[in-house]
Amino acid sequence: MRRHFLCFTFFLVSIFVQAQKPDSTYYTSATRTQNLLGVNENSKAKDTTLDNTHNYYQTGVLGNMGLPSYSLIAEQQKHTSAAFFSWQKLNNRSDLITEDDPMYFHTEKIYTKITAAVGQKQEQFLKLVHSQNIKKKVNVSLLFNRYSCTGFYLQQQSLTTNILLSSNYKTDNGRWGYGAYYLFNKLKYQLNGGVNDSLVGSLAYPASNLIPTNFTSTTAKQLIKTSAMSFNTFFRLNATDSGVSSPSHYLVYETNYQSNYLLYVDGVSDTIGGSKKTYLNQVTGSHDSTGTRIFSNSLLYKFNAVNNKFIFYGGYKLEAIKYHQHRLDTVGLNNIIKGGFILQANKHTLNATADYVVSGLNKNNYEIDGNYRFTIKDYFYISAQAQVQSRLPDFNLLMYNGNRFSWTNNFSAVQTQNATLSITNRKYKFYLGAFIQQQQNQIYFNTEALPTQYNGSTTITRLFAGKDLKLAHIHFNNNINYQTTPNTNIIRLPNWVTTHQLYYEGKLFKNNLWLQVGFQARYISSFMANAYMPATNQFYLQNEKSYGNYVFIDFFISAQIKPVKFFIMAQHINQGFMGYNYILTPNYPMPDRSFKAGLSWMLFN
Repeated sequence: MRRHFLCFTFFLVSIFVQAQKPDSTYYTSATRTQNLLGVNENSKAKDTTLDNTHNYYQTGVLGNMGLPSYSLIAEQQKHTSAAFFSWQKLNNRSDLITEDDPMYFHTEKIYTKITAAVGQKQEQFLKLVHSQNIKKKVNVSLLFNRYSCTGFYLQQQSLTTNILLSSNYKTDNGRWGYGAYYLFNKLKYQLNGGVNDSLVGSLAYPASNLIPTNFTSTTAKQLIKTSAMSFNTFFRLNATDSGVSSPSHYLVYETNYQSNYLLYVDGVSDTIGGSKKTYLNQVTGSHDSTGTRIFSNSLLYKFNAVNNKFIFYGGYKLEAIKYHQHRLDTVGLNNIIKGGFILQANKHTLNATADYVVSGLNKNNYEIDGNYRFTIKDYFYISAQAQVQSRLPDFNLLMYNGNRFSWTNNFSAVQTQNATLSITNRKYKFYLGAFIQQQQNQIYFNTEALPTQYNGSTTITRLFAGKDLKLAHIHFNNNINYQTTPNTNIIRLPNWVTTHQLYYEGKLFKNNLWLQVGFQARYISSFMANAYMPATNQFYLQNEKSYGNYVFIDFFISAQIKPVKFFIMAQHINQGFMGYNYILTPNYPMPDRSFKAGLSWMLFN
């Protein structure tokens, strides 16, 4: 299988390399909101760094790529969709392309980037990015991810597929244009219910795949499928765009469709939660599914001031929703008003967006996002972000009727306030900042794995800093996060999460080979880690044991020859030498020592 994967990868490379010319293009991307405001998020194709070539994927907390995970760092969370109606709190954010990710791309010429990697336990990773203009006007782009791994323990196999197709166009005079995309995600993985922590490293079980799992059947699995389609078009009302002498007025129309589906299957003997009073033992096992379909239309007015120093938009959105669950269906509408602006003056940039549900299923929900940036120099800037929102709980938190769990709740809306302030100096490779989040009526999963609402206020604060040090050819890169909360009975995160890299970097063979050789370490301090409930795909509180206080150490060699980067890595080389407490979720050990190799090839035309 691995041999076939490598052959396919190099076959793709051979298709594009024949047309390759010197790297004379660049590649930019933009989210839906950035595209509406005329802001591009630059990402130059001519990459000037080797840093983190080997870190193509960060394994989550359950020990295998593609399995459910959650961030161990407090940060502002993006929505799983643009809708106010949420269908499921997904724990696979890093494995999904969502509508909050860049949708529209621009390039002067053909741009293609292929990243491929293989590792032990049949790990296979492929990422393809391709963007080009047809007749120099219509851009078409493709993003494709596919990766899989059997895992070190039994019944851990996962398979992830992400596809994004997009296109955008604007006439020469800028009076009319469109943007369109289609995205699809499919996450399929086995569930083993975890293993006994005390057996990890035991002489009785010398190999990881010999340790018995909590699920005795081989039928337990999760399947997540999400898809979305969007088409938006704009028309400038004034015939000419004088630019410097008068403003412009636009009408913008957008239509969107989303479909989300989650399936959970287990066997009659899979009773991981048997000790919990709320866990329902079924005679026939489980076959639970939930999902939504959301269709929306938006009509906006957009105003561009002279020289685009000020851009404003506002309008109306109608959202139709259908939610389905076993023996339960819900339909509804949301009437939403939208607005936003961007203001640019000298070295200052301020932009904000706001959405408010005036009537419908999620009446009085709102969200306001603001971003400010002060550019001291091209490489030195201060930035601040703030977000305020009020959202009714996800529907599955209010009512759920599955084979293993069933509940009905009357939760209040959750209010959330996020703020981030940071200082960045790219020239000296330094940044420093703080993040704070406050929530009222926070919802969490208690020790019985049931959703519970805290009728009070919770706060979490994170301080972060990074600095890359250099002495001759020796580099020492550091990223440090310290986070604290007075609400440890609800919020369970490690106080310290730090990463460090120590390596040699140099250019050899008449500067034709760019080489990095060194080590990286990731430290996570001790904390009362959340447990995982497969039947609901949620992480919940446990008070039995602390985890963490462990350093994961990797050795890597990364190199670049012109447009080709490649690496080899020995991951978790200290496994077994620093104890066997390399567990970040109860009963789910992180991967053992393994070896990986891969390449990244950028192709230009």
